[in-house]
Amino acid sequence: MFITREAHRSPLSSLFLDDGETGWLSTELALQKIWFLVEVEESDCAIDFEFSRNRTVLVFDFRGVEQLILSKENSTIQLKSVYMFTPGHVNGSNSWNMDQLRAVWHGREPVGQDAVPMDIFETVSGKKYPASFSALSIEDLVTGALKFEMPH
Repeated sequence: MFITREAHRSPLSSLFLDDGETGWLSTELALQKIWFLVEVEESDCAIDFEFSRNRTVLVFDFRGVEQLILSKENSTIQLKSVYMFTPGHVNGSNSWNMDQLRAVWHGREPVGQDAVPMDIFETVSGKKYPASFSALSIEDLVTGALKFEMPH
């Protein structure tokens, strides 16, 4: 979720954007969680990308990225790359980091006799992060089969 303020509305919104769209000069991230920066190529038709444009979208959670991945058949949008923004409490530093996403794995968090399913994100540098908050370290989670491999 984003928090926007009227004082940060772009004065150029009405000149360059369509009805219902608003441009912002800045926005606040409401939650200290993993975010995704997605680059897509958009065309007017699914079979011809000769006249296309690149777009970049900041996505709240992976379900939005997953929708783009699953809708690629006969789509006017092609996924180009996905980056993860991780806050310090997730990546072990005192600040936000951005890494390119390489793959998403099926994973499980052992909870007593049961296991809670969750996605595990892997970056191109080999770092892995659980999709949800877990009391366990990434080494204690069970990594299963490959779910998605990202373009890069």
